[in-house]
Amino acid sequence: VAAASKATAILPNVTAAVADSQYLHSFRDSSVDVVTCCYGYMFPSDKERALRETLRVLKPGGLLVATTWDRVDILKIARDVMEAVLGEAPPPPPLNPMSLSEEGLFSEMLTAAGFTDVEQRTSTYPFNFGVDRDFQFKVGTLLLREKLDSFGEGGWKKAEAAFWANIDKYTVISKNGDMVMPSNTFRLT
Repeated sequence: VAAASKATAILPNVTAAVADSQYLHSFRDSSVDVVTCCYGYMFPSDKERALRETLRVLKPGGLLVATTWDRVDILKIARDVMEAVLGEAPPPPPLNPMSLSEEGLFSEMLTAAGFTDVEQRTSTYPFNFGVDRDFQFKVGTLLLREKLDSFGEGGWKKAEAAFWANIDKYTVISKNGDMVMPSNTFRLT
């Protein structure tokens, strides 16, 4: 918030804030021109309430700009690695970044909350893991670091073996030798 506030300091009508999307009680009805939410609506326990609250604070004709994950292969390799470490499929995450990835779901939720003129675009961008194998493994298991640490050296060895056994399912090698995960997609709404 500090960086956003600093960047917009010369704009008298811009305020940056962090807020719980389910409880926007600090904002008056119809008081906000634009709401942006980058990869956030996947996480509230009551997504419908979060969308209703967003609509409540938006001025008539206001704009919501939101992004949601559609496909993130780093989560798939994380699942493969943890399955090898645990010896069974890992439990679903308590906060699911893919909870709005079903085609049309977020659009339907927005319409149900009262939004109109809903438009969506899907974009794809690569994750570049570089050429260094050690770096590739560290980046590919970054989300699992704390959990793998709890399994000690044996867990890390299983994780590394599983990573290298499965990573080719999700990556390609570019012309310059970089390992690239090409199929990560998000929706801009």
